[in-house]
Amino acid sequence: MNTSFPAWAGHTLFLFALGIFPARAADEGSRPDGLAQVVITASPLRESIFETAQPVAVLGGDDLVRLRAVSLGETLSAQPGVSATYFGPQASRPVIRGIGGERVQVYEDGGAALDVSALSSDHAVTLDPLLAERIEVVRGPATLLYGNGASGGLVNVITNRIPESIPERPVTAAVELRGDTALEERAVAGRVDGGSGSFAWHADAHKRDTSDVRIPGFALSRALREQLAEAGEQPDDMHNRLRNSHSETYGGSAGGAWIGDRGFAGLSVTRYDTDYGLPDSTGEIGAHIDMRQTRYDLKAELRQPSEWLNTVRVRSTYTDYSHGEIESTGETGTLFEQAGSDTRLVADHAPLFGWRGTFGVQYRDVDLDVTGEEALLPPSRTRNTGVFVFEERPFGPVTVEAGARLERQEITLPGERGGPDYDRNAASASLGAVWHLPSDYSLALNVTATQRHPTATELFADGPHLAARRFEIGDPTLRRERATTFDLSVRKAAGEWTGSATAFLSDYSRYIYPELTGELAGDEEPLPVAHYVQRNAKFRGFELELRPPALAISTSVLSSRVFADYVRATLKDGGDVPLIPPLRIGGELTFEQGAFAAGVSATWYDRQNKPGAGELPTPGFTLVDLDLSYRLPARAREVFVYLRGENLLDEEARRHASPLKDVAPLPGRGVAAGVRVQL
Repeated sequence: MNTSFPAWAGHTLFLFALGIFPARAADEGSRPDGLAQVVITASPLRESIFETAQPVAVLGGDDLVRLRAVSLGETLSAQPGVSATYFGPQASRPVIRGIGGERVQVYEDGGAALDVSALSSDHAVTLDPLLAERIEVVRGPATLLYGNGASGGLVNVITNRIPESIPERPVTAAVELRGDTALEERAVAGRVDGGSGSFAWHADAHKRDTSDVRIPGFALSRALREQLAEAGEQPDDMHNRLRNSHSETYGGSAGGAWIGDRGFAGLSVTRYDTDYGLPDSTGEIGAHIDMRQTRYDLKAELRQPSEWLNTVRVRSTYTDYSHGEIESTGETGTLFEQAGSDTRLVADHAPLFGWRGTFGVQYRDVDLDVTGEEALLPPSRTRNTGVFVFEERPFGPVTVEAGARLERQEITLPGERGGPDYDRNAASASLGAVWHLPSDYSLALNVTATQRHPTATELFADGPHLAARRFEIGDPTLRRERATTFDLSVRKAAGEWTGSATAFLSDYSRYIYPELTGELAGDEEPLPVAHYVQRNAKFRGFELELRPPALAISTSVLSSRVFADYVRATLKDGGDVPLIPPLRIGGELTFEQGAFAAGVSATWYDRQNKPGAGELPTPGFTLVDLDLSYRLPARAREVFVYLRGENLLDEEARRHASPLKDVAPLPGRGVAAGVRVQL
């Protein structure tokens, strides 16, 4: 397999060259990075939630500690506008506004994840939420800075593994222990940060084990059991447990940075290993995935390099990834190996004719090799080169934003052709405005026109995809997917009432998706054939989050929150887009008194009775959760204890956004508990 290491070596030398500047400790507190700022590092100009036209959400602080789950998808699945796939608790990826897979990009501290989780719902994301300090979610296209692959949205996990400033104390540490009865989870994570003079460092480690998931009732849905019975097949009677859904995960990271009065330069090395079962619905008892990734990250920032440049930032990542899909016999049925690099150079310029902005270039090189009897794809090398610019200027109470990106993609397959098998340019642009109104209100409008290149899977797939239970066939003639997205938001940043309401419309031309043909293919066990096709489609919906005035009673505070989201996605020539989550409405009530907090939440999920072709409808359900937490007074340390009751009604819950919804329900009633100690 070819690797991208020579290009990576060049990126590394460039970054270290940039990092040579006079080293001097930064002023204490000069670069605070707390959640209270709510600065979105994934936004072009690192603005707050209420300053950008793009709809953005942040999960952090105590809320993140309580809501942490085994996977990134499960951690974010309750956020407005976000659902998730579900192939057991370990393999769950975010779905934003009904869009997932390759259209939603996952980043860590601004560096691409570079795993293969977007290729299939049974592939886990190589980021563990245990080490996350904050998670940013960009709803809608995030293509300007992060490429055409982020046409549906972006998730950026903040871990601060590369320090950007000298800490106030020489050494700080945190350790967290947690467990969950529904998963029989046992988890521990710890981190240590320190520094002095002009050098700061970081180290972390984590380990997590889970057993087969407890479920209410049968693993197979009633609709699927009835369908199998009508076909004369004996339905699987698996109940109370989702067999073969256990997992074991561990990893760690070490990083450091040189901090100067004009910037910093640092690097980190991270290891992630997981071994998790594939639920028996795949037809193979004991099958599991053995996955590992080693990633190398570099980050640098130089402030005021010239009169016309305010800041220059470099972010570069190289990963070595592999996973084997192990059959029940112990043999490796399919092996995925991938070497990938992603480098982004961004510069913020000084104000020019009243405009301030950023521009840059991004290069990604991914070499994927899939081998084995069930290899879905031929070996491929995908290279993307993009240039982008983003500008904004205030005009009285209105701030106007505009940006554009041009990206070239080349995909090369092995052979004697001597040239790329796919070679095209794609362009994306956005225009937005934020109107700051009296009483802390603001009105935001954002219009984005995107072009997305088809992926190697969509172009060249030809084989069984057992996780999705279908035989997939790509189409080398697929053209670029185009979309125009409109976002209109009303926001209230402060005062007694706060929150936001967003309506969106995405009009797709040549939307790419796998369409079932009604045919069967395969030797031993024929599977339904799905061809990747292009159809015009329309997505529309809304997200709502509202916080009414809090009620103060003596020394106690009673607060509440209501939220809702909805997506309707249709094909223009008739039919519905598959895997679209239904209407969801929820609310929560929180009581706080001193160091103690208690909360109860309920979320109602409507039934999905407009499934895509080949899908079964999904019944509705209601999830009720209870939270208790207490911050213990302790000298020179902070101790946070939490208890969370989940799915207290023991509802059979199936997430329609998951391809495995009819064979893998969400966990039943359970209790999660943990303690986090900061020193």
